[in-house]
Parts: sequence; structure tokens; C-alpha cells
Amino acid sequence: MTFKTTRMTRRQSAKTLFAGALAFSMTAGASFAEGNADVMIGFTPKFLKDDFQTLMLDLSKKAFDAKGFTLVGAPDPNGDIAAQVDALTNLMANGANVIVFAPLDAAGIVPVVQKANEAGVLVFSIDDSPAGGKVTATVRADNVDAGAQGAKEMAKRLAAHPCSADDSCIVLELQGALTTPNGLDRSDGFAKTLAELAPKVQIIQRPTEWTADMAADAAQNVLTQNPNLAGIFMASELMATAINAQLNAAGKGAAVGDEGAVIRIAIDGTPQGLQLIRDKALDATVSQPLSAYASKTAELIELVHGGGVIELGPRDDGQVIDTPVGPQYQLNATLVTLENVDSPDLWANQVGK
Repeated sequence: MTFKTTRMTRRQSAKTLFAGALAFSMTAGASFAEGNADVMIGFTPKFLKDDFQTLMLDLSKKAFDAKGFTLVGAPDPNGDIAAQVDALTNLMANGANVIVFAPLDAAGIVPVVQKANEAGVLVFSIDDSPAGGKVTATVRADNVDAGAQGAKEMAKRLAAHPCSADDSCIVLELQGALTTPNGLDRSDGFAKTLAELAPKVQIIQRPTEWTADMAADAAQNVLTQNPNLAGIFMASELMATAINAQLNAAGKGAAVGDEGAVIRIAIDGTPQGLQLIRDKALDATVSQPLSAYASKTAELIELVHGGGVIELGPRDDGQVIDTPVGPQYQLNATLVTLENVDSPDLWANQVGK
């Protein structure tokens, strides 16, 4: 297995080549004997009350088993950051020399990350990064690119919309929480890319804090003021059902492809979102690379276990960038439309399999 360093992307500084090796050296204090069975993993999801987290745990167990790692435990913190910190602390006390987690709170997880650093335990964070301490690696989606993919699809569909004839297209962007990396990155990718591809489109941005209620209120207000709204971009599919209800109430609930339909594009790729695409109640979504979260994390654990360094730079499946807490492997997401909604590679189509 090789990880070749190549040309840096625009978002990386000239210091990143050294930073990857530095992050490794600061976290790779664990001593492993020959053989992957000596890789003792303690894992915690955020909770086990949705398909995403449940499948992440299931796929992670399979990926760890395939590599021959030993799973010390995978307790459910049930959405409680204090319980997550305690669980990881206990897992290390029970022999875990690698901890893997989806952090419930970026700041709240820091104490256990620092304990792991002090103990020479390797730290892998999935879907988001801690706010402090040092990680061996974070594995998450390239959320800027996910937003950009949504913008490209929006621009493509707007080109066939009647509003493009007189440059009157208006698009509502329902942002996630702008206090979170995912919220900021998705908005940045969408707004900048749409402005580049369709500079005459008016973008109305409204924050939602990831809540369907705030999204519905924003959509209702914007629809009242702009009855000819051409498109809506949602930072998360959790808003989609509420948005469709507002469109129906405003007499704008035409099915995808029908005359007068408002273009609707989202991010996440949940089972519910894919069904909305099949029902022609959502034009497209950008599916998170959940299936790759598990396999990539296992791959990186094996790399570091074998004495390798997680180097920075572009990859076929994404890119590795430098962050203040260590290297971050950003995986490419997948645009989903009616044409590929039933692909078995999409994580939502793997639920229950």
C-alpha cells in the first residue's frame, strides 16, 4: 500500500508536506507487535438512532475484522458527549491502542483526545474533527466539493428552466449551522460555484441550524416574497419533507420534470432522500461517502501500524489536507439523480443488507 505525495491543491500551504509527518510523529507513540491482531480498537458512534450512524458502526466492524484488527468495544454514547468521553477513556483502560469515533461535540471530545495523545494511543475521527488535541487522521467528506456538486446540478437544471430566458432565476440556499465545519463548507462550495457558473442567478441565503422548522419558515417567507422562485438548495435532506410541504401549500409542489416545478437539490443521501428522488419529489442529492469512511479509516490504521506516514495531497478518491489538529482525508461525495438512485454503491442502499 503506498500513499504518494503529489501536487498540493489550492487550499493547502507549502508547509503541508512536513505537517503530515509531524502529525504522525506526535500521535504514533503506540507500540505494535507484528500482526494486525495487536491493533486494539475502541470505537464509539454518536448514537445508534439513525441509519447513518448504525451503518457506520456495522461497516466499521466489518472493515476492522477484514484487516484482522481486534475490536475492544463499540459502546453507544446515545448522544451524550460526557458518555462518549467516558466510553473512550474506559476503552483505552481496557487495552485499546487505537480510538475511533464520530465526535458528538468538537470541543467536548478534546479531553479524551489529549489523554490518548499522552498515552501514545492513535486517534481517528470520522465525519468531523476535534477542536483540539492531535489526531492521527480525520476521515470525512469533502463538504466544499459536495456543495459544489449541488451547485453544478442546480446550474445545469436552471439552464433548462424558463427563468434562464430572461435572467430572472432566483435560488434559495437553506444553509446548515454556520458554526459547524460541514455547514460552512457546504455553503461555501454551493454559493461560490453557482456564482461562477451562473453569475446572473440571484441567490437568497437563509440559515437553518440544521432544523426542518427553521428551513420551513425561511422557505415560506421567501416564497411569499418571490413566488417565481426557481430552485431550492438544502444543506441537508432533513429539510426536504418540510420544504415540500411549503411548496405544496404555495401551489408550487409540481413533480420533478413537470411544468412549474421548483428545482430541489440537497446533501446527505439518506434512504428517505433517495426515496424522494424516486417519487420525483427531489431532483438530486449529494450522497456522503459513508461506505468509504469505514474502509478508509481501516486502511489508514493499517498504514500507520506498518510504519507509514499519511502524506498530504490529492488522491483519486479525494484529498488529504493539513488542519491544526492533524491530517484530514476528505473523500469525494456522489451526486445522485433518478439515473443512479438505485446504485448498490450508495450507502442508503446498503442499509439492512
